[in-house]
This record gives sequence, structure tokens and C-alpha cells, in this order.
Amino acid sequence: LGELAARGARVRIAAGALPHETIIIDRRWAILAGADAPGGRAYTVTGAPTLVGGVHALFEAAWEAATDLASFLRGDRPHLDAGSRTVLRALGSGATDEAAARELGMSLRTYRRRVAALLDALDAGSRFQAGVRAGELGLSG
Repeated sequence: LGELAARGARVRIAAGALPHETIIIDRRWAILAGADAPGGRAYTVTGAPTLVGGVHALFEAAWEAATDLASFLRGDRPHLDAGSRTVLRALGSGATDEAAARELGMSLRTYRRRVAALLDALDAGSRFQAGVRAGELGLSG
């Protein structure tokens, strides 16, 4: 992958497996691979603008959620202990700080201190950015 990137290819690493191979050509054609089957794999080729647009939107979402190769190889993924992961899940739940602190059995001040430490670990300037960064790094699952 590093050699491909050195030749100009844009390479990103997804945290989870992607279901099936997909090829999009000039945002006008899509080739979709079906699941492996005993009789062989089926492929669908389409030029339907609505379908190609939908497939492209799914690809873009997966691409944006993935980590660029350089960051992946540098190991920019911070280590989050169990407590930090619990706070990250609480942030993702949308609960108020007060409700999250109460649910986690800690004071509001401690909860906010843990949130600040989490933002620092993720190099994020906001809670929203922390969630995006955690998703990019595969830490939100």
C-alpha cells in the first residue's frame, strides 16, 4: 500500500470490513459484486443515475470515516482506557453532562475533566470533532 501511495494513489484504512467490492467509474457507472455463492459470484452493472449516486454517497461516507495511510502507519491512534471509552460512549449518547455523570457514578466536575482529557487525547477542539475523530480511528465501537 505504501508503494501505491508513493505513486500517487490515495489510500485509506477502514476500521471495519466493507461488505462487497464496488467499482465506480466517472460517477456514471457502478459495478457491484454480489456475495460469494456456490454457483459463483454475481455482478451487477448499472448506469442508473440515482443508483450510482447512492452507491457513490455510501463510498464517500466510508472514505471519510477511514484513516489516511500515513496516520495509520504512524500509529496516531491514541490509547483509550476503559474509563475513557465509557466517557466516549456517554458523549455519543447525547445525554447532558449532568445525566452522564450521574449514570457513570462520578461528579460533574470529574466527568467534565474526563471529557477534556478525552478531547486532548483525540486532538479535538470540540466534542463533535472528538466524535468524528474517534470514528475515523475506529474507537467509537
